[in-house]
Amino acid sequence: MSSLDTAVHPAPARSRLVSGVRQDISDGRLSAGTRLNERELCELYDVSRTVVREGLRQLEGEGFVTIEAHRGAVVASISYQDAEHLFEVRGALEALACSLFARRGSVDCKRALARATTRTAEAMESGDLATVLAAKDAFYDALLAGAGNPELEAALRLLHARIRLLRRYSLSADNRYASSLSEITAICEAIVAGDIEGARRAGEHHVAQAARAALPRIFDELCRDSM
Repeated sequence: MSSLDTAVHPAPARSRLVSGVRQDISDGRLSAGTRLNERELCELYDVSRTVVREGLRQLEGEGFVTIEAHRGAVVASISYQDAEHLFEVRGALEALACSLFARRGSVDCKRALARATTRTAEAMESGDLATVLAAKDAFYDALLAGAGNPELEAALRLLHARIRLLRRYSLSADNRYASSLSEITAICEAIVAGDIEGARRAGEHHVAQAARAALPRIFDELCRDSM
């Protein structure tokens, strides 16, 4: 196997470790600044130290981990500027996904998106943040599947792992559940109607509103931490 093949198709052990650590970070089980102990990761994932180090380097390249001298790997923090940049990229890519879905999404994919929208509404009625996050994940899964572009899907999936951290800020803002539901409902309606430009605008608006809800909360938290 060539080095290119290895880069495109990471070894199963490393892929399992990277996926697990990435998920723990995006779910909030590993918070910013937490040190990642190589020996503990070896035992937890039943892999060699070489695999752990390769996996941590991959996570560093993805922005999830920082490798510091004399300390090793720690969970990376997201600065205010990082958050701004993530929302900018997310807005452009999700708007594209929405427009592609409206242009060429199948009836089955549109049904799946409508079901995911309904389940998100039900989750928001429960008021449980973890349930809402899971429902929103399912909505984005349906959105990406309907867009029908594997390259875009791969880029957004990796981005969403980091965005999931920011979603906790946006969804905890006052009245954000109702606003978010209204926004994704507009996305779904435009896609079902085949309204390409309307779907693009709805996707762009949804991300802009999420940024508007999250960024002030991130700013306030950073200010408190610096005092």
